[in-house]
Amino acid sequence: MIKVDKFSGQTYFETDHHKIGSHGNTFSKMEDSWVSNKGEVIQKQGKAWLNTKTGVSSDWGDPFQEDEDE
Repeated sequence: MIKVDKFSGQTYFETDHHKIGSHGNTFSKMEDSWVSNKGEVIQKQGKAWLNTKTGVSSDWGDPFQEDEDE
């Protein structure tokens, strides 16, 4: 399934166990979290997703967006 994030405009191809962003990051599903090929962890918190590295929540941003500091 292809999804477009409403905050970043990034396009993601998503299956049950993988998510690939148009920016090149690949995420693997691990229980209630997604782990990127760069070590970022996106955790489920209530109904939202939180990027534990950047602090971005899906309530107001794109937690899967590539970190601009890299």
